[in-house]
Amino acid sequence: MELLLLSAILVYVQLAAASYGWSVININNGEWSEILDRDVCIVGGGASGVHAAVSLVDLNKTVVVVERNDFLGGGTHTYADPETQATVDIGVVIFQPVQVVFDFFNKFNVSLLNMSSVQVNKAGEPANPSLPAAMFNTIRRDADFRDGSTVTRNVSSGEEEAKAFHRLVDVLSKYPYLLDGYDLPDPVPEDLYMPFGAFIEKYNLTAAFRTIYDIAQGVGDMLHVSTIYAIKYFNLDDLRYASQGYFTQAQGNNSELYTRAGDFIGASNILLQSTVISANRKNTTSGRPELLVSTRDGGRKLLSCKQILLAIPPTITNLRGWDLTADEYAVFSQYITANGYWTGLVKIVGLNQTIVTFNSATHTPFNIPALPALYNLAPVGNIDDVWWIKFGADNPTMSDAQVMSYTERQIQTIQRANNVSITKPEWLIFESHTPFHLQVAPEAIRDGFFRNLTALQGGLGGKMFYSGAAFHTQYSTLLWRFNQDVVIPKMMRSV
Repeated sequence: MELLLLSAILVYVQLAAASYGWSVININNGEWSEILDRDVCIVGGGASGVHAAVSLVDLNKTVVVVERNDFLGGGTHTYADPETQATVDIGVVIFQPVQVVFDFFNKFNVSLLNMSSVQVNKAGEPANPSLPAAMFNTIRRDADFRDGSTVTRNVSSGEEEAKAFHRLVDVLSKYPYLLDGYDLPDPVPEDLYMPFGAFIEKYNLTAAFRTIYDIAQGVGDMLHVSTIYAIKYFNLDDLRYASQGYFTQAQGNNSELYTRAGDFIGASNILLQSTVISANRKNTTSGRPELLVSTRDGGRKLLSCKQILLAIPPTITNLRGWDLTADEYAVFSQYITANGYWTGLVKIVGLNQTIVTFNSATHTPFNIPALPALYNLAPVGNIDDVWWIKFGADNPTMSDAQVMSYTERQIQTIQRANNVSITKPEWLIFESHTPFHLQVAPEAIRDGFFRNLTALQGGLGGKMFYSGAAFHTQYSTLLWRFNQDVVIPKMMRSV
């Protein structure tokens, strides 16, 4: 009761502050270097925000994109070796073969490669240097990264796994609406909020689980997350399109797409290393929502917007300074957890560069790793002694420094187990994707959380819209299609 009372007081204070003009914008009246008038102000320059900006410019709308990082693309990160110029994608790597992907890449003349259409190296042989690093074929070994011991996994036969995936297609076909966002039926099917471990037991899918887990990295404790999160990330289209082949940027540089998209949007319409410090969306003299932005030069800009598109994780922490409505606060305050996910590249590891070592714990269900931990340690193939880092945690509380230190110790454990020199790996690039997969309690899903989430679209009289992973899933392909089929049309109808 005390917690509910405190929440109510906080909402009242926010609403009262907005009503009486106690916002940062009012306090800093006139203390900005520039006022930018735009049709749409987009907060977040990741996959959703950039795609939306390009789409809106194509519709003759003026935009401005506010992005906290010094680059566009969100989870898309690419490393370029300074000596060889070889590139490695460490974030978003693959895309489903759907029209929205082809349209976006073709618009900027960025070439794609069907990963099933080319001949890769045989496992155990060197990489083909003409192919992206993601296509390097290696030998799999399994070890427990806590002590380096070799693990023999309980592996289902190929026939059993294939049958399990066929059953999964049949089951997921009951929920095609999951590919389009979170517009769920009422009542919500119990399958969608039960633990994913119970779901795979119910439908006899256990033979497919470890493959799903290895592909859907970043989901954390996958056996215990609500099923809806697992089957939106490893989704029905993944199964449908597996035989057609996934696509990746032909040179292994997905960041090129966002570089060219940024050029198209225009430097004057992109505020990098910038954050919204206050929002006044309801009580402005112009009647237009306003955002006060702190920019990378330490100055401030005032954005005057006909509409706002929020494309960042909508946590209460991220939205400090925003004049949240009671409905927004009621929805966003229900996020109780998220996963931690970090990626990077290290060098000076000294292991066999034709072998990928998967983290497989000895006594866990399906031999899944004991998190927090590296998911695997894999050579990139196209740069000598450079290794992918993919680190997961069941919550987002670890600092970057802790993750890096933990990673180095686990690499040394594997080095020790393989009788190679113990080194301190050198970091080439490191990126946090945290918070990853914002989650609410199963009871909240059952009681209509996603109905209330999707109902926020078009709020404040058609001025407020939302995109990004919290409104769909952590998957660029599906986010672009969500923009194209759901968000942008709603925005245009509200103009």
